Amino acid sequence: MQGPEHVSRAGAEPARALARRERWLVVGQHWLLALALLVLLCGEYCRGLETGTGRGWLYLHASRVASAVTLSLVPGLLGLLCASFVSRRGWNAFIAGLAWSLLLLAVYVDTRIYGIFRYHFNGLVWQVLTTPGADEAVHISSAEIGLVLAAAAACVPLLAGAFAWLWRRRALRPAAERPRFFARPRLVWGALLVPLVIAVAGAHAWADLYRDSRVMAFESVFPVYPKLKVKRFATRYLGVKLTERPDVDVDSSSILLDYPKAALALPPDGPRPNIVLVVIDSLRAEMLNAEAMPIVHELARDSRVYTDHLSGGNATRFGIFSMIYGLHGSYWDAILSEHRSPVLVDALVEAGYDMRVLTSASMDFPQFRSTAWARVESAVEDRLPAEQPGGRDDGVASRFDAWLGERADATRPFFAFLVLDAPHQTYSFPSDCAVFRPYMEKIEYTRLGPGLSEQTHLELFNRYRNAVYYSDQITGRILDSLRSHGEFDDTLLMVTGDHGEEFFEHGAWGHTSNFTRTQTHVPLVLRGPGIAAGIDTRATSHLDVPATLLELLGADPARRADWTLGASLLDPPAERLRVISSWDILGMHTPDGILSVPMSGAKGAGITLYTQAWEVVYDDAAVLERYGPQLLGLALECRRFRR
Repeated sequence: MQGPEHVSRAGAEPARALARRERWLVVGQHWLLALALLVLLCGEYCRGLETGTGRGWLYLHASRVASAVTLSLVPGLLGLLCASFVSRRGWNAFIAGLAWSLLLLAVYVDTRIYGIFRYHFNGLVWQVLTTPGADEAVHISSAEIGLVLAAAAACVPLLAGAFAWLWRRRALRPAAERPRFFARPRLVWGALLVPLVIAVAGAHAWADLYRDSRVMAFESVFPVYPKLKVKRFATRYLGVKLTERPDVDVDSSSILLDYPKAALALPPDGPRPNIVLVVIDSLRAEMLNAEAMPIVHELARDSRVYTDHLSGGNATRFGIFSMIYGLHGSYWDAILSEHRSPVLVDALVEAGYDMRVLTSASMDFPQFRSTAWARVESAVEDRLPAEQPGGRDDGVASRFDAWLGERADATRPFFAFLVLDAPHQTYSFPSDCAVFRPYMEKIEYTRLGPGLSEQTHLELFNRYRNAVYYSDQITGRILDSLRSHGEFDDTLLMVTGDHGEEFFEHGAWGHTSNFTRTQTHVPLVLRGPGIAAGIDTRATSHLDVPATLLELLGADPARRADWTLGASLLDPPAERLRVISSWDILGMHTPDGILSVPMSGAKGAGITLYTQAWEVVYDDAAVLERYGPQLLGLALECRRFRR
């Protein structure tokens, strides 16, 4: 039996074998076809974006094509290589179908990540996939994974079939017959695609040179595309005079630390209250109300409540880091590489405190065992199992109660750091805490993104509120344990969140994607010896927590700058610009908006100004000039504890 290559056009003429150059032609035609699909798929990155100007729109969509072209190089060149050595249609079709399907799968997954979280596959995502315990941060159902993989598998025969059809079509035509324009890959690449890629790179270079935010605002929309930076070359060799703008080199390199500048010793005759920090994951400030958190809301009546309190980070890593160290997240890598214990922990250990860390989440991701708890790792109990179906943090409350009862010396002061993880995605709670209805029974990531319907948004938000309500009930059990063991009145108690949680108010879901108040504004309730009850509306930060606690124990406020960048919650500065950390960017909150400041080595066009709704401010020169001294101060803060 003869193969498909020998099927005739009209039943009489057999199909001929293809020479190498013709095989390349088929690969090129299939490349263009798959590239068109890729351009359409990359349109998902543009959903919900406002371009603002005509040149912004042109740059965005030209970059969309350029990104698709860049992404297509691997499967396209692989196809050409295969066609150079393999003459059989079947093998070429299979390899083309598989390679392009894998690329489309990868891009689709990345569009979902970007659509929900507003960043691409990066170090965070990689750590979630590879770090033990990191899988607890994101819970994707096997059904969703299976559906996506099934769709990718279905693409293989479709794309392979398209390749086989192009091959057969070429085999039935005379070798000397030239295809039409759009079926001639070399012509399409030479006349359209390569010039477009060069134009995009040139537009990026021009915008970077003159700091055109109307263009540079979109440079991070796509995962990869040609970017060209020529500032150094243009200023050095072409004599280009750049408009002066404030800039700041925020160091994040892991060089030798000089932390602390001087050791902190608490006075031996100072007060020694117990300290209990209850940190509720992903807790938005507005959740502190009688409906979502009735127990903590009642506790707040006799406590000091901070209504303008920002976390030091938009992720657990940097929120807790800032709370324990009193430092910006730019110090994270250096602290981790040197396994440097925080001054707060060192001082408490030296003062004889009994230390305990309890959480249902992992302390391996982020790497708090090697940072915050490096000196007291034996006191860390994580991954505590839940006791109720659907619950998550029941075990934390039970273990805390048991620990209070089993302490060898009940007169010894203690420090307890309790993390309640339930309000983190995917928002866990038992059935008896489902007080907000209707709620989403199960989160399906493939359904979420910009343009979410009001009903779906309500169900998602209610699921989150139920998880918050559950955490409030667990907090109530913790308070009951303190009371039953006679420790409540002699305990400095703090209830707060590690960061906030966004529900597409500014284009994203969750956290880690921007520095808006939805992702950074958290409640803070503080009560205990030396704390006056009341409402404090002054600007405070997680960076203020270590100084507050240690100065209540007798630490000298005059030596505060030796070991922290924070202030005291009991006497915060009248005016301050608070800083929030992310993976490679710092966000500075100002009255004029949020300044996004890249750390050294971070990708980006420099400092960008956003509104509080996370919209780019294009005419930002006056604002950047106004905050030049504060930006310089930020750079100095990021170097204070480095040698």
